[in-house]
Amino acid sequence: MGGTSSELRDLTNRLYERAEAYGMEVKTGKSKIMVSSTTNTSADITMNGEKLEELTKY
Repeated sequence: MGGTSSELRDLTNRLYERAEAYGMEVKTGKSKIMVSSTTNTSADITMNGEKLEELTKY
């Protein structure tokens, strides 16, 4: 959970790196991000070079 898209990007990268360190794989095709906002905001988050699908809740 991140307060800004840059925080979410950093947390997503840390998750991916830690999973790799333990020999785990994160499936980017199954991973999604949720943006909860009162305005029309989106977050461009990638993991392992692939853009994650975004679910938006206003």
